[in-house]
Amino acid sequence: QQPQVKPESISISTLAKGIADSIRVETSWVYGKLVFDGETFRELAPRMERWFNVKIGFRNEKVAGYRFTGVFEHENIEEALQALQLTASFSSTVKGNEVWIDKK
Repeated sequence: QQPQVKPESISISTLAKGIADSIRVETSWVYGKLVFDGETFRELAPRMERWFNVKIGFRNEKVAGYRFTGVFEHENIEEALQALQLTASFSSTVKGNEVWIDKK
């Protein structure tokens, strides 16, 4: 027997018409894109971890609260971090599959 879903646990929202599926946050992964829109670094980090096969840690809470909007498609982790640094001041250290984010 399937568990019953309570109405308060369901969230439905409309998607803007005219936006290509490949740039919608909800379906972008199908097209090989990591799309993010106004997400904090802390919210984006788990998706980046899966996308780039890394573990991301923060050494500064202010930096973890920075918000980003963008699309990654063919970048590696270093290129993605450099792109994010164009809009926000932070430092990053990549060693193997570990990434540490700190203030600059």
